[in-house]
Amino acid sequence: MTVDVDKAAISADPAEVAGAPADATWIPQFNESDLDSNDGDSVPFCLGSTRDTAVAKYVTLDAMIPREDFGREVTGEYSTELIRDFPISNLENESPIRKQLRKPDFQRETNHWTPDQVVTLIASFVDQEVIPSLILWKSPSFIFVIDGGHRLSALRAWMEDDYGDGPISQTFYNGEISADQKRIAKRTRLLIESKIGRFSTLKSSVGNKTIGNAIQARRAGSLYTRPLILQWVVGTTHVAETSFFKINSQSTPLDDTEAMLIQNRRKPIAIGARAILRAGVGHKYWSDFGDDKKAKIEQLASELFKLLFHPEISTPLKTLDIPLGGSVSPVDALSLLIDFLTVAASREASKIKSIAEYDDDTTGDETIRVFKCSLEIANRITGGSPGSLGLHPAVYFYGMVRFWT
Repeated sequence: MTVDVDKAAISADPAEVAGAPADATWIPQFNESDLDSNDGDSVPFCLGSTRDTAVAKYVTLDAMIPREDFGREVTGEYSTELIRDFPISNLENESPIRKQLRKPDFQRETNHWTPDQVVTLIASFVDQEVIPSLILWKSPSFIFVIDGGHRLSALRAWMEDDYGDGPISQTFYNGEISADQKRIAKRTRLLIESKIGRFSTLKSSVGNKTIGNAIQARRAGSLYTRPLILQWVVGTTHVAETSFFKINSQSTPLDDTEAMLIQNRRKPIAIGARAILRAGVGHKYWSDFGDDKKAKIEQLASELFKLLFHPEISTPLKTLDIPLGGSVSPVDALSLLIDFLTVAASREASKIKSIAEYDDDTTGDETIRVFKCSLEIANRITGGSPGSLGLHPAVYFYGMVRFWT
């Protein structure tokens, strides 16, 4: 049994890690200096969280494939003359295919793979091992990824050397990238370089007869000739969306929060939670609103993000200067934000509306109202406003839970 634990990566003896499984074996891969020193063995959970499971460290690949709204696509005649495979050249910057490639706007963030999973996918590709088929849908304007978003994102991340901290991600998030996201990107890059090598290095070896390393020569020889297999969904927007839900319910399961967000993605609570999570940057789920409303949503989302999630938390805790909302981990933070916005926007405990009870927000007005109500509550709890109660998060909202990373 091999355990992927940050401490294990720098320990030669399993017995040195208290509580480790008896049959565990460690595979040292990095020097201790390569890993951030504050990767601790405990993490705070706040605002009543009772999770006792391990906090996974996932690679953020959401910037690799842009999103687009299915609903904007005009339905019409659908071609059956479609490409039959997908070579890696389709992901290069100037490729016409890459420029058309999109994820559905309701798809969850592409951040559910660990560094090891990213490495395994890339190794499988270069070693010509079996990789499941991609499933795509061709609209009049774009090529939507129905299944295979993580696979394509991992490959493009390797090609661009961007595992959540590179130029594409920096632009996508307007430079607002957390220290934790950067740490995981660094760890992924180290793993890739130690087990596979950079894409640019392998690409420079294509057609080179003087390569001394047999494995590198074999990988370079198949880099541009090994395609991914394709399947196509043919039909209307409704057919494509139905296919997406059927396929994804059978792969990595959607948790309750993700399913709720997808089903209610046009409700003000869902738009608001997603906006706050990334401080008003990243994919703009509010892009259909007028320019003044978009600017207001981004401003309020940024203010709420700072109140709830600044300063960025790190473990083990060495300071009492900690955020009210805890970690900005997508799954935990989204669940917290949905609950907070739902309660804050309702005003009366006896009349709290669930996310599904709201009408779709077509103008941005209701999302802004929810934000203003939530800011009033957040400023009452914390911050430096005159009416703030100044409740310290460490006293009122935090508990400690042991976990293995």
